[in-house]
Amino acid sequence: MAEVTAPGAKTFDLAEVSLHQTEKDCWMAINGKVYNVTDFLDEHPGGYDIVVSNSGAEGGKDATEDFEEIGHSKTAKDMLKEYYVGEFVGGELPVKTKKQNGTLAGSTAGTTSLSTALLRAVLPLLVLALAILYALNR
Repeated sequence: MAEVTAPGAKTFDLAEVSLHQTEKDCWMAINGKVYNVTDFLDEHPGGYDIVVSNSGAEGGKDATEDFEEIGHSKTAKDMLKEYYVGEFVGGELPVKTKKQNGTLAGSTAGTTSLSTALLRAVLPLLVLALAILYALNR
């Protein structure tokens, strides 16, 4: 991303970003930048849950790979600028820090990958569509 960092920009490490992973307080680390996307959750075309599941450095990493993998448009990438809060400096989660969902911060238990989250969203719709087709063809 070609966003220029302002002199004196705030910096956030992984431990701090990981504290913001709820519907009411949602931060994402993408391409070395930190974004507070809380106000965007209701507008996200894929639903707020996909964003929240990848926020707060979920799983002990930033969300860059998942963000780029989905193939966001230039417009979507440009929209990030209005949610910018600072620079992401990386780091690791302290072992004793607990995530808000109750699992150990360094643990991968309870984390959801982007593909799993998409499958959870699409599979029920697919089953419903098949049930409707079956009922119509009886």
